Amino acid sequence: MHRARAPFVRPATLVAALLAVSGCSGGGEPAARVPTPTPSGLAHYTPATGSPAPATSPQPTAPKECVQTAGMSVEQLTGYLKELRSTSGNYQTKGLTLDSSGLNFTPEDIKRPCEAVSVKLAHYWVDLKKTHEANVVSGARYEYSYTLIGAASHTAGPQDGRVPDTAPPGASACRGTVSVAYLGQDLSLQALPYDLKLVDTTAPVPVKVNGDGVLSAIYVSPPHPDSC
Repeated sequence: MHRARAPFVRPATLVAALLAVSGCSGGGEPAARVPTPTPSGLAHYTPATGSPAPATSPQPTAPKECVQTAGMSVEQLTGYLKELRSTSGNYQTKGLTLDSSGLNFTPEDIKRPCEAVSVKLAHYWVDLKKTHEANVVSGARYEYSYTLIGAASHTAGPQDGRVPDTAPPGASACRGTVSVAYLGQDLSLQALPYDLKLVDTTAPVPVKVNGDGVLSAIYVSPPHPDSC
C-alpha cells in the first residue's frame, strides 16, 4: 500500500513566491520604494526662500596714525605744533593758524594729535599816533601803544574746523589789533612788534612776535592810517 507524498517545493521557488506576494499591495499597485539616504544629500540643502543670509563681520579698518600729545611739555608741544603742516597743500602752511575768523585747525591726517590741544589766545588794541608827516625824503612815522583786550585758553582739535569765539576784534579809526596764539607764559608788551607796516586794508597780515611759545600772530590795520 502506497502513501501519497506531499509535493516537494524548492527553496528558491518559495522565496520567489514570497517576494511576489510582498511586492503587491492590497490595490494591486507596486509598493513605493523608500530611498536610502546618502551623505551626499546634505550637500544639496537649500535654505528656504526669504531666509536671511548669515551676517558677515565687517573688516576692521586700520586707525589713522596720530601723535600722543597728552604727556608733552610746553616746549615739546610748541615744537610739534609749529611743525604741524596743513592739508591745504601749500608749501609750509601750518595746521594751526590765525586768520580773520580766528583759530583754524586743519592738520594733515598722518601727524594730527590724538586728542584736543589747549592753546592760549591774546588780543591787543594797537593805537597809532603820527609823529612825522610824510615828505619827499621819507614817509610818515608813527608811534604804537598796545593795550591788552583779553587772553584765554581755547581747545583745538582733534577734528578740523574753526575754534568758536576766537576772531580778532574789528579795527577802528587809528586803532588796529594784534592777535597771538601761544603756549606757556603770558606775553609781555615788549614782545609785540613795533615795526608794523601800515596798509589801507583791514585784511589780517602775519607778524612776528618774540617768544619761545608763540605759534601764530596776525595784525589788522586801521582802515585809513594816513589820517591818524
